[in-house]
Amino acid sequence: MSDFHRAFVEGAWLIVALPFFVGFGIITCFLFGGLKLGEKRIFKTLAMFSSIAAIAWGFAHSLFIFQALSANPGYVFQHNWDWFACHDFKLSVGYLVDNVACMMLIVVTTISLFVQVYTHGYMRDDPGYARFYAYLSLFTGSMLGLVVSTNMFQMYGFWELVGVCSYFLIGFWWYKNSAAAACMKAFVVNRVGDFAFLVGILMLLFATKDFWSGGTLMAFVGDSTGGIDLSTALQRALQAGTLHPELAFTIASMPLMAILIFGGPVAKSAQFPLHVWLPDAMEGPTPISALIHAATMVAAGIYLVARAYPIFLAPDGSTDSVALGVVAAVGTITAVMAATIAMSQNDIKRVLAWSTCSQLGYMMAGLGVGAFSAGLFHLFTHAFFKAMLFLGSGAVIIGCHHEQDIRKMGGLRKIMPFTAYPFLIGCLSISGFPGLSGWFSKDEIVAAAMHANPAIGWLLIATAGLTAFYMFRLYFLVFEGKYRGDHSAHEVAPVMWMPLVFLAIPSMFAGGLLGYNADSFKGLEGVNAWSAFVYWVQPHGEKVNTDVLLISTGVAIVGIIISYLTYMAKVIQVNKSLVESNSIIWRISYNKWYFDEIYMGFVNKLLLPFFNSIWKFVDTVVIDNIVNASSLITSAIGEVLKYTQTGRGQYYALVIFMWVALLTWIVFLASPNA
Repeated sequence: MSDFHRAFVEGAWLIVALPFFVGFGIITCFLFGGLKLGEKRIFKTLAMFSSIAAIAWGFAHSLFIFQALSANPGYVFQHNWDWFACHDFKLSVGYLVDNVACMMLIVVTTISLFVQVYTHGYMRDDPGYARFYAYLSLFTGSMLGLVVSTNMFQMYGFWELVGVCSYFLIGFWWYKNSAAAACMKAFVVNRVGDFAFLVGILMLLFATKDFWSGGTLMAFVGDSTGGIDLSTALQRALQAGTLHPELAFTIASMPLMAILIFGGPVAKSAQFPLHVWLPDAMEGPTPISALIHAATMVAAGIYLVARAYPIFLAPDGSTDSVALGVVAAVGTITAVMAATIAMSQNDIKRVLAWSTCSQLGYMMAGLGVGAFSAGLFHLFTHAFFKAMLFLGSGAVIIGCHHEQDIRKMGGLRKIMPFTAYPFLIGCLSISGFPGLSGWFSKDEIVAAAMHANPAIGWLLIATAGLTAFYMFRLYFLVFEGKYRGDHSAHEVAPVMWMPLVFLAIPSMFAGGLLGYNADSFKGLEGVNAWSAFVYWVQPHGEKVNTDVLLISTGVAIVGIIISYLTYMAKVIQVNKSLVESNSIIWRISYNKWYFDEIYMGFVNKLLLPFFNSIWKFVDTVVIDNIVNASSLITSAIGEVLKYTQTGRGQYYALVIFMWVALLTWIVFLASPNA
């Protein structure tokens, strides 16, 4: 590696530091420094440029790192500093650069860069313009810090910071009751998963604390100072008996530890049953919806499972484990469930939100069936077309005067062509249309699932058909036919549609250029279909099954055709009849499988009454009686002792003599040998 490229690899900490100190730091200094410049145009311009400049540097820096790693396959660099040390116990923070981290750096910086450019057009008239850029910088920096974390302890810190930022951004329009409720819901639901995650980390710490050889504790990758990686520490713990391979409810159970750690990704990546916060997160401004759903918060859960993959493997290193079985099951349920819900939604952003939930299920299912590379590959390709789709929905909302109901749109392809055609590309890519990026990554997951568990494979194939149907339902209702809105629509400014055009390029070609390996179609054993910079991380064969590929592609195309016949040609009226008849199928889909009602019923009818009864018992029976008893005892003692205060010296001398005699007698009894 040349000195030029090594300097960029070793200086990767700048990618994280700049959004924190240049973007967030500069803006907040002016916002909260008493200068009161928040409403002035010059300050808004400074806020925008500082935030965009910081992430633009990170994007360019990430490309240089990619170039360096492409020329040096398998190269890993990490640097750690001691954060807390007590005798032999030491916690470290640092930054790690390898193939997986490089992939995520490119994803996060690319999407964030286009989102921040787009934000200038979307939020230009909002009074919180500068504050929004500050939150964006903090959010992006937190995600980048999570990506380059060298150990589980450091990742958990950035993990929580990402959650806090999501709270700020989802509730950015805090004066709206729906936004305030949505950010609170996201925060509370994520606390449930994060609590399980924290317990799992503590179990990992207790089981492996003696086996890190003085290196970085809970490190993902070994270092040159003699430290070992996560996989080696787990094997040593299994051999020493501090960790057991059986699933039992003890702190030494490896499957239980993995499942608890998985609780964090279940919440962060909106997996069943903690998925309920994600659609409500649409109450935030559209730019943050794009950032959350494409490259930051929801991607963090997928990245954690991939980065901590040894925790989920069987003791012999195979993918036949209880933990990965849970990951695969949860991912599959999420993919199918979210796809059925998306088919009936009428809010343009909520359709895309449920689409994200379903695609995240695809990624989890891929990781669960052992398709490590394919799961990450789909994370990579999905980020580009999903960001483009969300930004496109924001353009439609602005162009239609803040209308979000797709039933009041239509015919926008002629009115908003710069928005419509990138949106069409995104719909084709997510549907798995041949040759586009989503086709390459999604069908690798389906092929691996079919090999590992045919039931999962067929469910994912069915989900592919549902995805194609509801995405083209969205496209046809918004961009084709006649315009049904109450106000005249218009194309948005170039600052909003140009990011869509640029994101359309990787949405078309990222799969074929960065992930496609021609040898994967030859049926060769040991061929990995993931090329470029993630290829060396988990080398194993993920070859394409041509039969499964044809079936999956055919089902997706059938989904598009049915959607066309339903909403354009109007030959099929099944969906309309389901809506008009208010059938149970439609009601389950439209009401999101009634998860919100079930959870709120559980909280309001069971949890809160139980809590109130316990609280009343503790407060009225325990605490009140303790307080009352202490006052009675104090009063009684006072009543007795007041008679000792007579004011007579002879009486006081008698009391002293009696106490001395009593103490002498006690000492005598306590010392029989004296």
